[in-house]
Amino acid sequence: MFRYFLSFLLVFGVIRCGTEKNEKMNDLFLGLALFSTFTNDGTIAYAFDPTQDDEIYLYGIKENRTINVTENVGRDLAPRWNPTGTSLAFNSRRTAHGHNRPEIYTMDFPSRNVRRVTNTSAPDENQRAAWYPDESTIVFQRGTYFAPSKLRLIKHDLKTGTESTLYEGGDKLHAAPGISADGTKLVFQSNKDFAGTFPSRLYMMDLSTSQITNFVHPSVDSGSDADPKWSPDGKWITFSSARNGGEDYTHIYIANVDTNEVSQITFGNYNDSAPDFSPNGKEIVFQSNRFTEFGLHIVSLDSKVVRYIRAGRTPVWSKKSLQELGF
Repeated sequence: MFRYFLSFLLVFGVIRCGTEKNEKMNDLFLGLALFSTFTNDGTIAYAFDPTQDDEIYLYGIKENRTINVTENVGRDLAPRWNPTGTSLAFNSRRTAHGHNRPEIYTMDFPSRNVRRVTNTSAPDENQRAAWYPDESTIVFQRGTYFAPSKLRLIKHDLKTGTESTLYEGGDKLHAAPGISADGTKLVFQSNKDFAGTFPSRLYMMDLSTSQITNFVHPSVDSGSDADPKWSPDGKWITFSSARNGGEDYTHIYIANVDTNEVSQITFGNYNDSAPDFSPNGKEIVFQSNRFTEFGLHIVSLDSKVVRYIRAGRTPVWSKKSLQELGF
């Protein structure tokens, strides 16, 4: 009965997901009241900065419990689950590797064994790794945002350490790669068609031919498209964009890979970014400044209701529970 009552309130506007700043409490109430309508399982990995030194944390949704899985001098950022949810890739500036530039690491569960993957020379930085479906290979961005700025996409075989360049087109920033569930396509963000650093747009690479095509470019250049992630079934891509935010606010969108149809998922005077699909593809976790500078939120793709989780940023969602991961 409670769920039907809430549906009545939603339909008749008694409770609304606001699009203005003064409606934040409505969003918060909805997030709490409709808790049971969200997926209540899996584990979210994220970065958190309680002492100005980011570490990687795990939040078990069903258990409502948080685990700190890294602790060292130097920031650990951008976690990314492998497809089976048993390993994390992340980049770290830890002092143990002898310099303060980020390198790629992996952590396996339940062993929590950490392995250093990359070892490159200045000025290159290695960041934002994503997994191939067979989990034996990752792809990540290598280069620097500082002058002379340039980022290229690198493929790395985790078994042999062999590396190859997937894409390097001019002195541009090709970043945030992601591989489709069937391993045939790569999506990434880039400023390749612009003279300046911004805006960025999304591009799709056919991995069998290396052909690159524009993906869901807006008709009007009104801010960047960024942070693309694939849905588990490979049919959708979620990303953040300022295309409908007047260049002042970013929101979360999804795009159909086959039709290029784009739908806006979050709204309001907020900066929503770093989205990732839930394991069942029905929700998206993302970071936002809705209630705190960096907060983790979940939005339902059906209702567009937003639920606040906790402080954190760059979240990614695994189907494994904390217990299955050894906690």
